[in-house]
Amino acid sequence: MKLDKEIIGKKIRQIRVEKGLSQEELSEKIDISPRHMCTIENGNSFPSIETFIKIAEILEININEFFNITPETNDKLRKDIYNLIQTSTIQELHLIKDIISAIQNNRKQRV
Repeated sequence: MKLDKEIIGKKIRQIRVEKGLSQEELSEKIDISPRHMCTIENGNSFPSIETFIKIAEILEININEFFNITPETNDKLRKDIYNLIQTSTIQELHLIKDIISAIQNNRKQRV
């Protein structure tokens, strides 16, 4: 499996936000610069193994959660959504994409 920096970064950001931590708070707790934390979450660089471990400890998750990025290994909701997408028409897929993009854009504006 090829690791994708952007997917890993998004996963870190998702878990961090779910835990109620700002990027600055997390970077401070794992002893890296906020700028470096930003480059990791934006998918511009991979964290070192040591940093991965620190992030997992601070976020109180198993390090393997960073790599559970396929629908087959994610939680039930993601799998259900994946199954629904598989049977969607092209028009429905465009609508789903637009909805998700709007939600993510709204979230980015709030962060």
